[in-house]
Amino acid sequence: MRLRTSHTAIELKGTIYFGLWYPKVYPLRRLPIPSTSSPLRPQLPFLHQSTPRSSPTAIARFISTERKELWKRRLWRNVQFQLVLWPALILGTIFAVGIQHLKYEHDFPTPRDWSFWSRWAFRNAAAAETEKIDNVLTDWSKAGLYYLELLKRLEDGKIDGDGVDVISASKTDQAAGRTLWPVLDISRKSAQWQRGYYQALMGAARVAEHLDGMARRKDSPRSKPIPWESIPGPTNPRPKPLPWDKNGEYKKVPSALECEDAYPPPGAFYNAILANPAFSTAERLDAALAYADWCDFKGRQDIATELYEQAVNVAATALPVPADSVIDPKTAILRAGQDQYVSQNLLKATTALATYRARHGDTKQALPIFLSVLRARKSLPPKPVEYQESNGQTTGKSDFQAYWAAIKEALLDSPYPPLPPSGDQRPYYTLKEACEEVGVTTYIGEILFATSDSTKDKGLAWTRDSVDAAEAVLWLMDEQGDRNGHEKCRQCLETGLANWKEMLRQMERVAEDKVHKAQQSRGWLGTGIGKASAVERAADNLARWREEEHQIELRQQKTDPLVTLSKMNAPKLEAWG
Repeated sequence: MRLRTSHTAIELKGTIYFGLWYPKVYPLRRLPIPSTSSPLRPQLPFLHQSTPRSSPTAIARFISTERKELWKRRLWRNVQFQLVLWPALILGTIFAVGIQHLKYEHDFPTPRDWSFWSRWAFRNAAAAETEKIDNVLTDWSKAGLYYLELLKRLEDGKIDGDGVDVISASKTDQAAGRTLWPVLDISRKSAQWQRGYYQALMGAARVAEHLDGMARRKDSPRSKPIPWESIPGPTNPRPKPLPWDKNGEYKKVPSALECEDAYPPPGAFYNAILANPAFSTAERLDAALAYADWCDFKGRQDIATELYEQAVNVAATALPVPADSVIDPKTAILRAGQDQYVSQNLLKATTALATYRARHGDTKQALPIFLSVLRARKSLPPKPVEYQESNGQTTGKSDFQAYWAAIKEALLDSPYPPLPPSGDQRPYYTLKEACEEVGVTTYIGEILFATSDSTKDKGLAWTRDSVDAAEAVLWLMDEQGDRNGHEKCRQCLETGLANWKEMLRQMERVAEDKVHKAQQSRGWLGTGIGKASAVERAADNLARWREEEHQIELRQQKTDPLVTLSKMNAPKLEAWG
């Protein structure tokens, strides 16, 4: 079969079957693979690779000059990026931590003669005590570790305890039966150092109160505290199950032999303050009252009573005149005619003692103390005019000066605040002292109402007066911007309103009983004479109490914004209290 074209003729070989043409098929001949060992055979570059892939020539072609320059540029860019990134991250972290501790320093000032790490530990401890985990819980274990580290540094003669001598290395805590914290002679230290050491001891005591009854592993002082009741041992064969812990620290509970107390007892730190004469009267008084309150909470009434009486003695011994002429040593009643010698510490101590006695039902001894304290407070002298003007004067500043002052206060290290007064002097009648007077009035109203039926009306009248006074003082504080004693005044107002409402409910129940009895009575000699008037008087009395209860509800609605605002502006931690 021939196929003709315009230029050539091509002959196609094949076979025709039944009108169909089939081309002729030739067998496929396999070409021999050329051998690299025989150089005589022809090498076809398009059919066979002349050199293996792993030869040095191929690697040399892959790492060419252009690729070397490219990799050099990439490596140098990476080095430049790392040299900028990591220093920037480190400096940014240092800057953030510095800003945070600058804020802590403004909130919790530290003595300037402490070392850097001691001030660091105090700020972290105070911040851990005020901050909340998920806005719910306080990490007391973290705060306790910082306080212990700070105390060790302050008591170490090679760090911050230079010139500090040991007065008493160990004593026995009557409340806990354990070894106390050592008592140190810090009289040669500055006032700032002493104040900071006092704050560290009080902070450690607060932590010890919250970690009471907790244990931790002996070989791991930073482990998470576990309640003793959840640790198996010979005295606790059926331990209480622990809650679920997302970190898995409660999966393997140690035995009682592997654990120890998570923190020293609170009495160790409180007694270290009480036995140290270098601390001021106010500081030792606060420690005695806090320790007494703790013993009262733990049910150790005998020790609590001794501590409250010791607090009164601490305040009385600092008076400029003999204590027996100002206060009765047996009853703790302030003597009449000697109010000019009553100090602020003595008013605080006697009020705490009377509150403790009233709380435990000894109202016969508590009421005279409260009345004597109220008499002494009402005779307090007003604040001098010069002192009021010096506090009330405000230098006129422009907006720029005000902003500049705020920036300097935020960025620069603020000076250490002045030390609080010792409390050995007679206080002036300020809004803070007015709040304290309101609190005493509230206590007197409670005692009078609960003493007998004949004094219920007097107790209710005292409670009304306390509510009116607390509300007036609180409004004045908000107008003048005075936050000193604001929290105490708010508590007095809430307590007074609650007491007033409860008293009225009791009086209303008594009035309902009188109405029921008047309706069931038969009058004079069973004739019915006088029954209607008796029922009418009882009904009027009941209506009077109900109307007054309605007035209390309106009063609460009126004071709710004031109380809510006071709670929002309440300080987190009393730095100098």
